[in-house]
Amino acid sequence: MGFEQGKQNRASIQEAIKTVLDSDIVKENKPKLLPQRLFFAAAKRRAEKLLKEDILENYPKQADRLKGIADGASVDHSSILFIQMMEVLVGCTAMAFPSKMFSGGEPILAKNFDYLNFTEPYNLTCESKPKEGYKTLTCKFTPISGTFDGLNEHGLAVTYNLAFSTDKPQIHVPTSIMLQEMLENCTSTKEAVDFIKRAKRGGHDALITLIDPSEDIKTVELSSNHAAVRNLSGNCTVNTNHYQTQEMQAIAKQPYESSTSRLNRAKELLNSKSTIGEDEIRAILWDHGAQKAGSALTICMHGPLFSTQRSMIIYPKTKTIKILYGHPCENSYSELSLS
Repeated sequence: MGFEQGKQNRASIQEAIKTVLDSDIVKENKPKLLPQRLFFAAAKRRAEKLLKEDILENYPKQADRLKGIADGASVDHSSILFIQMMEVLVGCTAMAFPSKMFSGGEPILAKNFDYLNFTEPYNLTCESKPKEGYKTLTCKFTPISGTFDGLNEHGLAVTYNLAFSTDKPQIHVPTSIMLQEMLENCTSTKEAVDFIKRAKRGGHDALITLIDPSEDIKTVELSSNHAAVRNLSGNCTVNTNHYQTQEMQAIAKQPYESSTSRLNRAKELLNSKSTIGEDEIRAILWDHGAQKAGSALTICMHGPLFSTQRSMIIYPKTKTIKILYGHPCENSYSELSLS
């Protein structure tokens, strides 16, 4: 599967690596006097040191897939490992609704994926059929082996929002790799929660929103060494990029303005609703509030560095995803299903 992903997206992966290397976010972290070529070589060595053994030891199937992506794309393995460390999901707004709330009569999970603007061309929706494990339909970047959002053949669905804690990782496995492994091995929200809590992890802090066809909706607030499970409260669950449980707030970094702004705005729009339809959910996903459509503070984000790159509504019972790329206020959704 990794080789096919690499081969089919070879040009995109090679371009993505060059684009990341030339990006402002990388240049800002480079010592001024160090040549770009030497900095990248050092960064790749560090990525290989931190990730290679941890992924191979704890997630050997995903390690195989990473090797396959590198081979299929004709790039060195250390460059692919370096890209796996780029899970800086600074935005993202996720919402989960049980069937009693959604007028369509089934539970659903919705999300805007916000990321660095220069990465927009490298988004990928990928169906995977492992020989051992469940089929998945997930969203990622072309060089990434893990998943940011998606579902499996049992209707277990997940979204991943970055969070920020003071924890120091002992294991350096990207959260997206752990989530891909989870979808390939779990059939329900309960199994997924147990998997995540036991999983060897340490890549990035996260708010993991889970839903399955039985309407079991939970959020796992995650750091390298801690995890707290939050149940559905009221008619819906809303997650942005900061912890909401007391346990995780005790180790949290100060929330940034965009995260609190988007959470408050989503709750405001949902506060008076006892039921909600798909059109109303879409309206929330493309909402700009009182801000102009050029702000990083809105659910539909138009920031100078970060913007909404993808919007999706996941239907776990029918195992379908309605998805659009770009800003929700400017584009239309298409429907994809597991084959």
